[in-house]
Amino acid sequence: MKLNIYIFLFLFLAGSLCQKTQAQQQKVIQLSGIVQASDSTTLPGASIFVRGTKRGTIANDAGIYSIAVSPGDSIEFSYIGFKSVIVQVPLQTATNQLYSSPILSEDTAFLPTAIVSPLPTPAQFKYMFINSPIVRTNADIARENLNIKKLLKEMRRMPLDGDAIYNMHSREDFQRGAGRGMVPTSGIFNPLAWRDFIRSLKEGGSSD
Repeated sequence: MKLNIYIFLFLFLAGSLCQKTQAQQQKVIQLSGIVQASDSTTLPGASIFVRGTKRGTIANDAGIYSIAVSPGDSIEFSYIGFKSVIVQVPLQTATNQLYSSPILSEDTAFLPTAIVSPLPTPAQFKYMFINSPIVRTNADIARENLNIKKLLKEMRRMPLDGDAIYNMHSREDFQRGAGRGMVPTSGIFNPLAWRDFIRSLKEGGSSD
């Protein structure tokens, strides 16, 4: 009889414990707070995720976050250049809202030591100095493109458009007409032709 009572009590306690554990697992807690640095400055865009799951979020521009968690979850807070912090959600809570404002400390990274040594011989330095390629900057390229000799050379190679061809023929007609003491009518409205014509009159009818 006593054995049956013990078995009943054991089963009752085991069932209550399972129901309590299941209720805790199904409970949803809203975890909120501000992610800060050691100097009390906020860390906008900090990463917050539940370890062992695919659930997570990021802090807003003010470092404020809010995420749904369960009792017993491990919440990891991380930020570039800072050491991560893990916050454990308690198994038993009297409310479904918790607040946590973790403080992340800076993670100092030390680079390996670099040893700078001279070249073994002056001859080797001379060889590397002479054969090293010259790096052309954007300023060097712009300076070369604005060189007046290069621009004039490119202008000679550039084909003429319709206006340029018309002006060239008009000037030739004016020059020929000025040499004969007459002005052709084809370029009478061309100011360049008038300039050449007046110049030829001043120089006694001789063309350029």
